[in-house]
Amino acid sequence: MNVRFRSIFTLLALIIVVFSTGCDVFSSKDDGSGFVTLSGQVLNEATNNPISGAFIRVLPYDLLFEVTAEGTYSFDVEIDSTMELTVTATADGYQAVALPILALAGRVVEVPPFKLTQIVSEQATSGKASSIILESQTAAAIGVRESGSEELAAIIFQLADSLGNPIVLGQSTQVNFRFGVRPGGGEYLSPTSVKTDNNGQAMVNLSSGTRSGVVQVIAESTVGGRLIRSQPVGITIHGGLPDQTHFSLGPARRNFPGLNANGLVNPISVLVGDKYSNPVRIGSAVYFDTSHGVIEGSTVTDAQGQGGVNLLSGNPLPADGIAHIHAYTADDQQNVVSDTTPVVFSGTPVITVNPGSASRNTTYNYTVMDYNGNPLVQGTSISVQVEGTAIKSAGHVSVQLDDTAFIGGIDYEHVVRGPGITHFTFRVIDDVDPLNPETPTVDLISIKTSGPNGTLEVVMGGSGAPFSRTDGAQMRLMADGQYRFELSETTVQRH
Repeated sequence: MNVRFRSIFTLLALIIVVFSTGCDVFSSKDDGSGFVTLSGQVLNEATNNPISGAFIRVLPYDLLFEVTAEGTYSFDVEIDSTMELTVTATADGYQAVALPILALAGRVVEVPPFKLTQIVSEQATSGKASSIILESQTAAAIGVRESGSEELAAIIFQLADSLGNPIVLGQSTQVNFRFGVRPGGGEYLSPTSVKTDNNGQAMVNLSSGTRSGVVQVIAESTVGGRLIRSQPVGITIHGGLPDQTHFSLGPARRNFPGLNANGLVNPISVLVGDKYSNPVRIGSAVYFDTSHGVIEGSTVTDAQGQGGVNLLSGNPLPADGIAHIHAYTADDQQNVVSDTTPVVFSGTPVITVNPGSASRNTTYNYTVMDYNGNPLVQGTSISVQVEGTAIKSAGHVSVQLDDTAFIGGIDYEHVVRGPGITHFTFRVIDDVDPLNPETPTVDLISIKTSGPNGTLEVVMGGSGAPFSRTDGAQMRLMADGQYRFELSETTVQRH
């Protein structure tokens, strides 16, 4: 290779080295921070001529730059990471235009030309700011942080002079932003202070925190020694995604007569909170299924995190009367959030009693339940009546049942039974009036239950076996000496 070509290759190698090392001048750091260069031009939309004296504003850093006489600009902006900047061009007498720009450290970004529409033929004028009103807001509600919903709302305030004219750049004033009421979950405003643009406007961004609730944003400015402020702007922060700890499921009635008829309705409600104990965002879906009967498949939550479906009695019916209802949704990590609640499908009433004849000074033990041994439903009344002379009864002689409860689990063996619920006692005693003494006698005793499960009455006379006044009732004498009364299958209503 001759000397001439060797010199050329050496020169090319040096140029490559220079350019490769020179590229590091605008390179970004490993964390994505550094400087981005923005350049472009501001033009009149109608004439395509440059607009001198225009301003370029860069948010969220609230930087303000003036263009050259040729309407051009070029400046560096320091950024913390790759992010979206909002670049706005404004000029007196023109409508402002904003563009979103993706900024990467170490890059030169050629911003598309701004073409501004002239809104007045002459340069606008105004007096000093006299009032602040809400111009616009991008959202009336946002979601809590990491909720999957929009977490930011932009609010624009308009400052006007005493005649209602928007203040121009020559009367620009500093506007400060603050909260009124707030949930206190780390929500914040950015920027906290900004100067008005040529339209007399000032914009602030509200970012949500970790708590739901109502936020009030207030804009204030001191003009000529006088404080002016806006009315509070209210924005609602809604809750996040469901959380297992704050997921609750339950029926309107723990016990309903679901073995007596098809299509009886028992509402099932769900309450769903997020991990911050706030109601989840509106419209969160919850799905349902049931081991017995039929249930509506899903619901969506309201502003309180509540929703509901209907459980309907029908096949398959539970052999022991206990059905299990399941509800499902998912949390912010895509884990299943679920709960299970039991419901008693109760049937027609069954009464047992011992002894079976009416007599004085006698203690009677009796039970009232359905044919599975489960309690009857809430609102069932149980009464004991004694007929005779100078006689009365004491004990469980007038009972109104509450809703059925479960303790320690959700299965048949966890149903609460016992005294005052399924088992009862009364005693027939003398009730002689000292002023009109009579010989105590007992003619008959009746035990009656009535309610949504049905009606059944047992009567005991002074002799012979007890009997029932209820049509279709059957009696059996049990091995332990108790008399058992129940309704025959033909009396059970199904539709």
